[in-house]
Amino acid sequence: MKTEVRKRLFGLVLLLSLVVLAAGAGMADEPSRVVIVPFKINADRDLSFLKEGIVDMLTSRLSSGDRVVVGREDTDRVLKDISVPVNEEIALAIGARLRADHVLFGSLTILGNSISLDARMVDVHQKRPMLTFFKQSKEIDEVIPQIDLLATRINETVFGRSVAARQPPAQAAERRAVYAHPESLLAAESSDKAKVLSAPVDMAPAGFWKSKNFKIAIKGIALGDVDGDGKTEVVFISNRHIYVHRFESQRLVKIWEKAGKRSERFTGVDVADINGNGRAEIFVTSLKGAGQRLDSFVLEWDGDGFRRIGGDPWYYRVIESPEGGKILLGQKRRMDDPFVPGVYQLTWRNGEYGSQERLTLPKGINIFGFALGDFMNNGQQMIVAFDKGDHIRLFAPSGEEEYKTDERYGGSMNYVESWSKGEDVPDRIYLSQRICVHDLDGDGRLDVVVASNQGSLGRLFRRFRRFESGRMASLSWTDLGLTQMWQTRKISGRISDYAIGDFDNDGTNEVVAAQVAKQGTAITSAKSAIIGYELGLPDCISKK
Repeated sequence: MKTEVRKRLFGLVLLLSLVVLAAGAGMADEPSRVVIVPFKINADRDLSFLKEGIVDMLTSRLSSGDRVVVGREDTDRVLKDISVPVNEEIALAIGARLRADHVLFGSLTILGNSISLDARMVDVHQKRPMLTFFKQSKEIDEVIPQIDLLATRINETVFGRSVAARQPPAQAAERRAVYAHPESLLAAESSDKAKVLSAPVDMAPAGFWKSKNFKIAIKGIALGDVDGDGKTEVVFISNRHIYVHRFESQRLVKIWEKAGKRSERFTGVDVADINGNGRAEIFVTSLKGAGQRLDSFVLEWDGDGFRRIGGDPWYYRVIESPEGGKILLGQKRRMDDPFVPGVYQLTWRNGEYGSQERLTLPKGINIFGFALGDFMNNGQQMIVAFDKGDHIRLFAPSGEEEYKTDERYGGSMNYVESWSKGEDVPDRIYLSQRICVHDLDGDGRLDVVVASNQGSLGRLFRRFRRFESGRMASLSWTDLGLTQMWQTRKISGRISDYAIGDFDNDGTNEVVAAQVAKQGTAITSAKSAIIGYELGLPDCISKK
């Protein structure tokens, strides 16, 4: 009896809502309103983040001058009152409550690499029959093209707007691990060196150390003697915490810890003795408030703890100078421009960090994800940098590109936001991973050291990313181009940042990486660890 009453009440509410909506439907010049119900995700693993990605993609593809997508807050508020799966009847009620014209809902099923997309779009005024869309694929990479196809079908069938479906990027052909220029391949066949380097080898497992797990998602890591005692400390950050540890007795011992303000969000950390007093400063890049205003700061040891000695609205980054030693770089931000053109070297003058010299960088490169050095060993200082697709590019001093890897490296979850005019949600600009340069094997040539995060869904979405595994890799310039020399064994999760230095104070440098095994949510803890790799290369690499 109670069930029957609820059905009748539901029908009455729906009828009244439709009447009210119909009364206002004739109002001219009002844009059509579309509700996108987050798709149900059916998967054999946690892919809940795809809900946001699909809504974001469909919102951008279905919005136009005469059509708006109802905001997520309004949609979520209505969905909280619904405890049953969304069907056509429920979708009509949702549309009526939100005074919408159309409601889109559906599901995405992923089992292994196979996917199936099932979507429905109802006309709240019931002037058109419900649009149905169903597609299957044996490749998980088809998620994006299928969402594009769905949006195209809706635009053409429902709204009468012809839109060409976005074409998926061409798949890179299978290629040799040396990643050579095409014209170099023939010569490589007869090269003894090419045969040795034809496949990157794993680092020897003996040079490996892993810390205990931390219940945080480590965002950045740096190494340096921050208290002036001659020993290296490990500095790392989470979203708004700073940690200083030291390696002692085969474990990390906490030296200091500090929480930032609730309005702060830390983006990066670097360590270097820029003011020359024998104690390395800690440079924390921080964004503040909803507008993401730069509120970075500098910490220095005073004998009892770390105090602020400076701070300016800069993005900070420390890199190796081609002349030797470390240099501090800075770049500005505006509300309408997340990266104001101009990366400057900062120096300590008159009790503060001031800009001294603007670096000459190719267009599109910001302060994150580049390094300087004589990579060809010919006396020319060149620039190595990530592009937006996480390919590594090598630039001559003139700015002309000399080489680009087909392989993707890097892969970061760290981002800044920027509001575009007329957009309801901010753009996410993912920051490039750090690039370190170091002569790892003592052969007189600089090696390019990078993290490499991988995942079938890693970079598919504009606003959301996910990586399933990570490793460290080293590349060096040979007659074949920028060649991968070695890589570490794959670890689960991702590498969020890394540094090179003598972190265990044994007199030799290590690669020290921050592994994020679990990102964490509002109800689950994150999980991270710090991994140290000895820099000794395995015996199977030729030193010819």
